[in-house]
Amino acid sequence: MKFLPVLRLSVLLSLVVHSLVLASPPQGLKEVDRVITISTLASQMKYDVDSFSVKPNSRIKLVFKNPDSLPHNLILCTPGKKKGGDKGEEVIDAVYKLGDKGVKMDWEPKGHPRILASSGMVPPGDEKTFYFKVPGVEGDYPYICTFPGHYALMNGVMSVTKKVIPIMNLKYRIYHGKWKKLPDFSELKPKKEGFLTNGLIDITRVELTDRFGFLFTGQIQCKKDGNYTFNISSDDGSQLLIDEQMVVDNDGLHGSGFKSGSVFLEKGEHEIEVRYFEAGGQEELQLTWSGPGFKNKPLSKDLPKRGRAVKSIPIAPKKGEAIIYRNFIDGAGPRAIGVGYDERVNLAFDANNMRLAMIWHGDFMDGGRHWNNRGLGFQPPSGKDVIHLPKGLAFTTLAAGDSPWPVPEYRTEEISFEGYVLDKFQRPTFNYNRDGVSITDRFIPVAPLSEGQVGKIRRVLKFFGNDPPLNLYLRLGHGGFAQQNGTFSKDQLVISAKGGGVLTSSPDLRVPINFKGKKSELEIVYSWAE
Repeated sequence: MKFLPVLRLSVLLSLVVHSLVLASPPQGLKEVDRVITISTLASQMKYDVDSFSVKPNSRIKLVFKNPDSLPHNLILCTPGKKKGGDKGEEVIDAVYKLGDKGVKMDWEPKGHPRILASSGMVPPGDEKTFYFKVPGVEGDYPYICTFPGHYALMNGVMSVTKKVIPIMNLKYRIYHGKWKKLPDFSELKPKKEGFLTNGLIDITRVELTDRFGFLFTGQIQCKKDGNYTFNISSDDGSQLLIDEQMVVDNDGLHGSGFKSGSVFLEKGEHEIEVRYFEAGGQEELQLTWSGPGFKNKPLSKDLPKRGRAVKSIPIAPKKGEAIIYRNFIDGAGPRAIGVGYDERVNLAFDANNMRLAMIWHGDFMDGGRHWNNRGLGFQPPSGKDVIHLPKGLAFTTLAAGDSPWPVPEYRTEEISFEGYVLDKFQRPTFNYNRDGVSITDRFIPVAPLSEGQVGKIRRVLKFFGNDPPLNLYLRLGHGGFAQQNGTFSKDQLVISAKGGGVLTSSPDLRVPINFKGKKSELEIVYSWAE
């Protein structure tokens, strides 16, 4: 009898399942409470929305778009019996058991009690709309792609909760640029975009520490007619608009400090738009609002709490030496190895994919997040002009120099990491192996020629193999580089290479590894545009 409540919950959820999934609105779902759009990310094996929140018993219309070159589906699952739920592993196990029947069944174990709703397999370039009613039981409901090999990366969570979502359908767009006041974002192309399913403004998803901007759009619900006051603190500029009307104008270069504006709003849903840019130094964007019957409710994530600030612990190398920081580094992953040099240039190496993940100059890292009270999470670099190098596998074999690069993986199995050794200056040389080819990867800081300039990072790669491949390539950067006098530049990044001709005909900047006998050597210099 102890397990009866769990069994009842499973039965109740499974009874709901098969009446929910229809391509056109079924009876009782012609009027929906919310429309959710989820898309695949081309060539990335990911959904563009990794989580979203809905209220119990709400009626949902879900539009699933697939602009990718591979077929995908989206299957919503019940939480499962494990403590804390799971990510739909039971459904994936059932898919594997389909065997040869899997192709005909579109890799979906139809009738499985864990399946809550499904898009069906959606071909490349197509989309599918389906409707369902959210169960009345709160919890985390995973959604997954069941096409073989996709599940590990293509998964997310639908959170069913009674909590109030401040801003519905909150979308963010990230832009890169150097501004002294807010630009016209409508004339710019975003570098990244997505949804914030908890309904809170959040600037932590950016991959830079300076020179970026955000545009947030969504709908905010007013329960009563009345005057509403919005408060913004930002470093640097920000603006808040309601129904395209400017309510708070806090534009320009400045430090943090709240600025307020009020507007009369009728009961119902209103469009909200928040604009923000960060030029340099500290970044901050905090919002609250007040209205009839409530005061200072947050509209942004992580409002400052008194007495809860994390103590800063700057990490810096000794004079003439390097310093290693192995931890969760934002932009380089959970197996990141950060290296700070006394020459004021820094890098982060991703040991999951044997790639140079980031370079930056100035300050190295702040250990406060990880060294105070065993804090967790990813810490961004402390310095300036952070440059992100391509994600995924750094080395691979290709049929031709312009062949498609492999889809990024969380952790490659093509190359095995064999650690690093330190020289007398505490500078690391990374070692790894690919199909019998030993690779050493050494980074050497180059001091600036004069005060006020920025240094460089010289990288020396050596390869040795008894039977080296003829078609091994290194990817240096994504396409769009300008070429001049043997250097390649894009935005802030400038690259030069010796030991292999850089290919410019492919979508990426690639270098073939040319072996002479059993050996090959390649030298690359990374620098910042002046």
